[in-house]
Amino acid sequence: MTDIEKLKEAGANTIIIGIPFFSVRSTNFLDQDEFVEAIALCEKLGLQKYVLINRFFVEKELEGLRKVLGHLKAFNLDGIYFTDMAVYHEAAKLGMESLLIYNPDTILTSSPDINAYLDLNLKACLVSKEITLEEVLSIAENSDAPRLEVFIHGYMNMLHSKRQLLTNYMTFLKRDDQVRYRHDLRLKEEKRPELMPVMEDDAGTHIFTGYRLATFNEIKTLYDAGIVNYRIESLFENIDDLCSYIKAYKRILDEEATVEEVMKEFGEEYYFDSGFMYKKTGLLK
Repeated sequence: MTDIEKLKEAGANTIIIGIPFFSVRSTNFLDQDEFVEAIALCEKLGLQKYVLINRFFVEKELEGLRKVLGHLKAFNLDGIYFTDMAVYHEAAKLGMESLLIYNPDTILTSSPDINAYLDLNLKACLVSKEITLEEVLSIAENSDAPRLEVFIHGYMNMLHSKRQLLTNYMTFLKRDDQVRYRHDLRLKEEKRPELMPVMEDDAGTHIFTGYRLATFNEIKTLYDAGIVNYRIESLFENIDDLCSYIKAYKRILDEEATVEEVMKEFGEEYYFDSGFMYKKTGLLK
């Protein structure tokens, strides 16, 4: 709860809440009592309240999805992130589709696709983080830019397997190391210098980039294109660093600091990178 207050003071206007089972790759998972408390605190502080429902569901899990959506309807939420279109179909039955933010990680790479989803009466779409700045700007020009959201900072999820890869590896090594739900594990590829965060939970195994995406150089360009929704990932970050990122972006947008000044304040140990902003992932889309 103190983190929520610190994020508000830093300038965040929206908190994303993770709930057990239904949220994947969430920094925290709140039980029922904590959820109610967090919602009340957000309302007191004037923060928007979003819930993360980004799990892929199998048939036997749909009844649980229906129940949780029905439960959430009573909380006056401002948004629900989703990845599986099953969430849209169930939410639409409850008249909740206007709260939904489509977040499929990689597939929203063109304005025709995004416009088709926005036409479903969704609140917003999260643009793929694996496309270039030029492509993002083209999408903003040809879509409803205020209903777009861009991932601007943090470790990016690059692989998700439903298999328990870390646990299986420990079994292969005949070791009993506890590897589930840990945020301190890293992988190192033979030909790459960086350490990539890796995490295992009940949804499987997740591998992230070895660098933090940072868009200090691009944030003004995105804003001038009409994009006003920016997402910062809190996984693998402490609250003080998280608040410093938010303040830095606001200072750049408010022209209180230059990009060079901000970068100098953080230093090289933060290992920032522009991600795919200036490099295409393939020749064809």
